[in-house]
Formats: sequence, C-alpha cells, structure tokens
Amino acid sequence: MFIKLIYTLYFISTLIYIKCFFKKTFDINLKYFSAYLFFMLLFEGIAYYFNHVLKFSSLPVYNILTFFEFNCLLFFIREILPFKVTKKIVIGIILVFNIIYFSSNLYAIYQGDYLLKYNDLASITGSFSVTIAIFLFFKDFINSDSILNFKKSLSFWITVGLLIYYLGTIPITTLMNSMQSITKSEVHLLFNVQYILVTIMYCIFIFGALWSQKKE
Repeated sequence: MFIKLIYTLYFISTLIYIKCFFKKTFDINLKYFSAYLFFMLLFEGIAYYFNHVLKFSSLPVYNILTFFEFNCLLFFIREILPFKVTKKIVIGIILVFNIIYFSSNLYAIYQGDYLLKYNDLASITGSFSVTIAIFLFFKDFINSDSILNFKKSLSFWITVGLLIYYLGTIPITTLMNSMQSITKSEVHLLFNVQYILVTIMYCIFIFGALWSQKKE
C-alpha cells in the first residue's frame, strides 16, 4: 500500500511543481526543486525496473541518484536564501558534499564494491548537508520579512518537508549496508518508517504548493 501511495505522490508532486515552474506561479525559482522531483521519479522508476523486471541489484542506480538528489536540493536551498553570506556558506557545503561523493565512489570502484554496496557515506553526508542548509535557511527566514506570512510561503513548506524526511532517515541510511545483521521484522520496521516519512514529505510538498500565496 505504501509503495503505490508513494509513487502516486511522486507523480503528483512532480507534475504540480513542473507545471508551476513553467507557469512561474510562485515568487521563488522552482527549477532546481522541479529537477529534484523529476530525478527522484525517474530513478525510482529505473530502480523498480532493475529489481522487478531485470532482477538486478538497483544499488548502482541509487548511488547515481545520490549525486542528482542532493545537488538539486542544495542548489535549490541556496536559491531561496535571502542573504549573500549564507549563500556562500551553502556553496562551501556543496563543494564538500561533491568531494566526498566522488572520492567515496572512486574508492568503492577501486575496492570492487560499487555494484555491491550502497554508498551510505555520500548519502549520509548529503542528508547532513541538506539539514545544515535548511537550518541556515530558517535562520535567514526568521530574520527576514517573510516570517510575517510564513504560512503562505512555499519555501517554508518545502524546507519543512525536506527536514522531516532527511533528518529522520539518517539513522536508517547508516544501517543500509548492515541489514543482513538484523532481523527481518526490524528491517520491515525500518522500511515502514521510511515509507511514512517520505509520504509525509510529499504530502507537505503538495499541501504547500496548493496553499501558498500566488503571484498577483
């Protein structure tokens, strides 16, 4: 049930935000966030095809997705930051993430583990990077005029959804490569928690897009 719901939310969110991007419905630039939603939908579809049709491991698909996922999010957060100083900090965060991403993948290729293991280091680094960038956004947001009408701010709702998901899934990501050492019931519980978090995140995205104030 969760899988069907999540894919439905993937599709609806992607459709809404791409449509809003081309129509320039909102005051913020949605190009990076729309790209994030598109890549998430695309790579999840590819991973499903690898797993259920080809019967291959989808780990390389998710390792590639990590690059697009976190770069799109970090550039999006940089785009919505109101102050230049904070934008420069996020650029530094983006550089650190990409250095860790490429170096860890090159090491995995050298070790022969790239097709066998999930790059949890890059994913955890990405999650922490997004979390830090979101807290920087909230700091700037509180000190800007936007806080006066935060309930109608699309950037507020998007960052809340992202924070709930990525902060909540860090413990799950740390266990991705050691799932065989825990019981099936524990694995099932972890994935259910992840499904709930991603469902909440996409529901917030959709709610934010429908609720936020539009341009006159």
